Amino acid sequence: MATSQAARLRTVTTGEAEVVAGLVNDGSALVVAQAAVTEAVRLRAGIRFVQVLSPELDADARESADAVTFQAALTALRGHSRIRCTFEVVTGDPALVLASRSHGSRALVLGEDRRESEAVVAAYCQQHARCPVVTVPRS
Repeated sequence: MATSQAARLRTVTTGEAEVVAGLVNDGSALVVAQAAVTEAVRLRAGIRFVQVLSPELDADARESADAVTFQAALTALRGHSRIRCTFEVVTGDPALVLASRSHGSRALVLGEDRRESEAVVAAYCQQHARCPVVTVPRS
């Protein structure tokens, strides 16, 4: 195995470099997951898929959100079996959680803020993340 190829594989498998993908069950999970995979390939990094849930969700809503976002991540990863990935489900404020998870990451990928929403997750992360932020337009 060539040295550069060995180094590249070591970087991806040791967790030294990762892209954080902020997934939300609002119809944007698949495009965000796909953009995160594109970034991970470009940066030769792994991916940490992070789903941030509201503490008010009941068990059924939580299970539904998990299923949708997990499926989006798996669909985006199709054909990229060598990308190291982890899945994390967190309860809390999405802006604070994702900005916090950006520390030490190569990039943070998330959907753009909706104009009609009071939530400003992307805007907050662009100001407070400690890595480049990739904002994916909503379709």
